[in-house]
Amino acid sequence: MKPKVWEQRKVTDLGEIYIGLVTTMTEHYTDKGHLLIRNSDIKDGYFEFGENPIYLDEEFSERNKLRMHQLGDVITVHTGDIGTSAVIGENEVNSIGFATIVTRPNQEILDSNYFATYLNTDTHKQWAVSMATGDGRSNYNLKDYTKLVVPIPEIEEQKKIAACIVNLNSLITLHQRQTDFYKKISFYYISS
Repeated sequence: MKPKVWEQRKVTDLGEIYIGLVTTMTEHYTDKGHLLIRNSDIKDGYFEFGENPIYLDEEFSERNKLRMHQLGDVITVHTGDIGTSAVIGENEVNSIGFATIVTRPNQEILDSNYFATYLNTDTHKQWAVSMATGDGRSNYNLKDYTKLVVPIPEIEEQKKIAACIVNLNSLITLHQRQTDFYKKISFYYISS
């Protein structure tokens, strides 16, 4: 049986795309409420908020509820490590992005994890850098992002690819933690 050829489709045909809020928010910061996702919080396939995540108060969040993230949204760095992406999971539902690129995939044709995996490839990141503007910090503008063409296999194949990559990344993370642990133990015994 001959494998199916992957389609090449513009990102604008694959779901809804918008930019996160670009406004002053500091006066709306609070200890609880709706999580704020900044470009620096987005890592390769996950979010890292540090010890003190930033939250937005309920009133401000309610005024901007159309910008709240939904489960499965793919959030992409607009400024900084451009192109790096992660998928909104249960912990990030109803968060709001600050100047991030948001793609809400049409789940019938695009798996969120597959799409984030593609966005985190060197192929995509090099393309994003080639499109970037800015002086000092790179910016991946929405108008350039909407020109992106994505290789799209059948949805079931996307899910299998994404599951394989997620499992591989988990294994790499586990081994990295073990390596870090053994380094700490070795240092402890050497310095004792």
